[in-house]
Amino acid sequence: MQALIISDIHGDKQCFLDILEANREADTIISLGDSELKRRLLEKHDVIAIKGNYPFDSGFTYEHVLKLDGRRTLLTHGHKHRIKHTYQQLYGRMLQEEAVLALHGHTHAPTMAEVAGRYILNPGSASKSRSPDTPDSYLLLHFIEDGVVARWYDAATHEPFREETLEI
Repeated sequence: MQALIISDIHGDKQCFLDILEANREADTIISLGDSELKRRLLEKHDVIAIKGNYPFDSGFTYEHVLKLDGRRTLLTHGHKHRIKHTYQQLYGRMLQEEAVLALHGHTHAPTMAEVAGRYILNPGSASKSRSPDTPDSYLLLHFIEDGVVARWYDAATHEPFREETLEI
């Protein structure tokens, strides 16, 4: 199974469509907020969407828990968990939801953290990276028997630039 994870598109419809085109093999598509795209467009492409801190993400929830290939996964934009400062609140929420994986946006920087065998991932921003060392980006998760291969991609070239294997 493969899940495409995007966040912080900030209205760049062409970027969104290009990412979808480059990742047709994805079984699940998730937007972690601040897409600023029309709800109709996201629904047309079967996107599971989370509300961000931008006022244009109306009609979505701030959090969602789902199973991705049998692994409980918490989806959030992250701003309500103060993820720019610490993962403590987000980790506590993961424990409440019995989630082994949390996916968030908001910081515009691709990151990964492991906390006591649970993983917190950020795909970065698809159109407005705030990380000086990384491009605009998105994340593709490949679920395998023994874990998950997380691979971050450059949103313009669709070339991978980072890969991590998660043992969950």
